[in-house]
Amino acid sequence: MAARFGLADVREAINDVLHGPEDAEESPEEQASQPPLIGGTQAERPAPPKTKAKRLYPESVTCSYAGGTFDVSHRGVFFIGTDKDGNEQPPRWICSPLSVVAKTRDAKSGEWGRLLEWHDDDRVRHQWAMPLELLQSDGTDMRRELARMGLSIAPGKAQRDLLASYVQVWPVENRARCVERLGWHGSVYVTPSESIGQQDEIVVFQNAHAIDPALSSAGTLDDWRATVAQPAAGNSRLVFALSAAFAGPLAEVAGEDSGGFHLRGGSSSGKTTALKVAASVWGNPSNYPRLWRATANGLEGLAALHNDCLLILDELSQIDPKEAGEAAYLLANGQGKARASRTGAARQSARWRLLFLSAGEESLTALMARAGRKVNAGQEIRLADIDADAGAGMGAFEVLHDQPSPAALALAIKDAAIRNHGTAGVAWLRSIVTNRATLPDIIEEGIKGFINDAVADQAAGQVLRVARRFALVAVAGELATFYGITGWTAGEAITAAHKCFAAWLDAFGGVGNREERNILAQVRAFFEAHGASRFEDIHATGDQRIINRAGFYRTGVSGDREYLVLPEAFKRELCQGNDIKTVTAELLKAGWLAPGEGSRTTQKPRIPGLGTTRCYVLTGRMWEGE
Repeated sequence: MAARFGLADVREAINDVLHGPEDAEESPEEQASQPPLIGGTQAERPAPPKTKAKRLYPESVTCSYAGGTFDVSHRGVFFIGTDKDGNEQPPRWICSPLSVVAKTRDAKSGEWGRLLEWHDDDRVRHQWAMPLELLQSDGTDMRRELARMGLSIAPGKAQRDLLASYVQVWPVENRARCVERLGWHGSVYVTPSESIGQQDEIVVFQNAHAIDPALSSAGTLDDWRATVAQPAAGNSRLVFALSAAFAGPLAEVAGEDSGGFHLRGGSSSGKTTALKVAASVWGNPSNYPRLWRATANGLEGLAALHNDCLLILDELSQIDPKEAGEAAYLLANGQGKARASRTGAARQSARWRLLFLSAGEESLTALMARAGRKVNAGQEIRLADIDADAGAGMGAFEVLHDQPSPAALALAIKDAAIRNHGTAGVAWLRSIVTNRATLPDIIEEGIKGFINDAVADQAAGQVLRVARRFALVAVAGELATFYGITGWTAGEAITAAHKCFAAWLDAFGGVGNREERNILAQVRAFFEAHGASRFEDIHATGDQRIINRAGFYRTGVSGDREYLVLPEAFKRELCQGNDIKTVTAELLKAGWLAPGEGSRTTQKPRIPGLGTTRCYVLTGRMWEGE
């Protein structure tokens, strides 16, 4: 039976020290104890340091320190000190067995730490790359984290101090490369507990300031496939959300930028179910999704923690509407604010590349409008808005898979995801790490195929940029199916991505650039509101009274009404919020603005009572297509 390290074991260990062990022979379990696990591979323990100190047990390894000896065995870590006369004192138990496996440092030989390993009372193996900076106070932060992960630690101050000393002074030759960011590091993908694709050098995650990662696993991949992935099939929003979870680690491989998707719909529409389904790829759907309700600093931390993965944010309406647009920019731009360290030196800002999946009852545009803010196209394309209603009269659902109602299907999938989660993400990482060399060409070919089918030839750059993000999700879902992870039929993920892209394109308003459409819409809205009240007939006899005049109108050569807008009114009202050169360029391109002589955008008509006056001449073309 595997040993447990509780109070009884401590008492037994001390009794053995004082009176001699009843049986000094090593048990078969002890003889068969495994070497530590580093990044998913077995590594040799450092050779025991040579010392003449007395050992508590035959299998003990020891290290001299401060005139005494650290003794490490299956009973735990002890310190045998000496008094002022050099006499050996009774052993002090410090903690349950704890191995110092390697010294860690980053690529610049900074951020030094120790790679620690131990088993909790359930015999679950734990590994932690501990930054040495945690020991520069009283070591509380280190002890808190070790205790949180199941290491038993003596309560006395002297023993606590000895634990910090033990971790620092224990001789170890192994070296490991520590990284402060999860995700891709060359051909290795680093998770909090494992480095997949480990090469010659050990790579481990070490971050003293990270939020607790939410990656976890439960159940089996077969059960997840049968109870979560397969019931999602046929439901475009659920399949798309699952595919987005797989797409996160592909963004770096494909060279794609960060970006997000927002499922917009009312309560009980199924949008939260889609988030939980996506979360089940990487962890427990009860705690993997986070909330938009966070400060900018908080979002930076979350983004960095989900580098090369999927960040899930629920309840968009909970963020301050005044900060919503900047938050979307922050997440998609992949870089946090520059900050100073405690010494005043510039600290490297956080960086990340990820996809994020959001949900809420209103769009980013509607949320910002509540605060009197105007969303710009850059913010809209960074967070692609998708109607959560799939159009089948069942909210986000289209196929119920023998369930009596959409609510029943949602409940069944959510319950199954709690029991079975995280295994798909691990299987996915192992597959793409193994095949990484061939993935870029496969992904690019898939993206081009999706765009050829989904996007019109005249589509603007903004539309193409978002289309590539949808295409990456489609390719990820298809690859996960090809690797045997989802259990879907080929084409399922592509079909879902096409449906969701069409929903986004419909909400976005077409294949043109949003800024162009916004400029034209703003100009047209001005004339719709003021055409009859703020423009004077150019041939008026003088009895017409115009308040706050913006210009004049006349009948053009084609018989349509033309508006002659005075320069200040044009700049102040028609161009509100936009650069005047950008506005005139768009109006000229659309044929709404009649050009002047040469390269001028204004004309100089003769106006009775004013003489020759420079004006912007808007033609009747602005009403075409309405």
